[in-house]
Amino acid sequence: MADKRLAVLGGPALDIVARVDFFPPPDGNVVATSVEEMPGGNGGNLAVALARLGHEVRLLGAVGEDEAGRFLLARLEEAGVRTDACLLRPDERSYRCLVAVAPSGERRIIALPGAQLLRSPDELPHQALQGIDGLLLAASRTEVALAAIAEARRRRGVLVGYVPGDVRWPEGPEAVLRIAARADLLIVNRVEAAALTGFDDPRLAMEWLMGRVPGSVAITLGAEGVLVGKRGRFREVPAFPVEDVRDTTGAGDAFAAGMFTGMLFRFPGGQAARLGAAVAALKLRRGGTGAQAGLPSLEEALALL
Repeated sequence: MADKRLAVLGGPALDIVARVDFFPPPDGNVVATSVEEMPGGNGGNLAVALARLGHEVRLLGAVGEDEAGRFLLARLEEAGVRTDACLLRPDERSYRCLVAVAPSGERRIIALPGAQLLRSPDELPHQALQGIDGLLLAASRTEVALAAIAEARRRRGVLVGYVPGDVRWPEGPEAVLRIAARADLLIVNRVEAAALTGFDDPRLAMEWLMGRVPGSVAITLGAEGVLVGKRGRFREVPAFPVEDVRDTTGAGDAFAAGMFTGMLFRFPGGQAARLGAAVAALKLRRGGTGAQAGLPSLEEALALL
């Protein structure tokens, strides 16, 4: 399979990962057993996972002009992601996330806002959207995302995917749905699906989303697998078994990169989701700490598939 030329709209973040023996109750505290700084961020994670799968990837985002920003750009380049389209914002801090991870692999995240996203369509590097095979949108500002999709659609056959990330949507769920209505693929987890639809039951959420999103929809359910649907019909796709999970950070982004890759190669929806599940499972099985640790190659994921 030949690699594809891709653009990822979204930004990196510095993850400050603390391992804890337990999550404290309200007003309680816990002492971390270890603390590490590592690259993360919805957009950065997707870009690195796609590069690891063999694609030529360019990230369209921003960092602050600080030590964290320089660290993030260097790590992206080391992972094979082109950063020449990323903006460096003077006198601003880069986006950071405090991530607490329990022995079970569960996590709690506190975001510390900073430079991460493109802020207006005027900041879009249009040359980076020319001649691409696919555009994958991470958390993005609505007008920037819509402008990027319009630019990418000037070339016939460009695949557009959307992974809006967690429920911190400053422009509201309606803005997420505006973007999703113009994408070929929407990927959310069960918490995000509930926030978008008002239904805690993922199956009811899937039916609601399929009535409003013309493309394919995937709702990830962790160890329970994923729901995949389009035009009123959906199916359950099982997850690959993973024992002794130490850190689930970035597993959803790994799944999204794998499923998007499957669709780029014109796999049927269910098979594309299985490829995504394979990428996520291999990442988790390797047990590395952080969102970008343990990501597999395409050959490794296809072998598991």
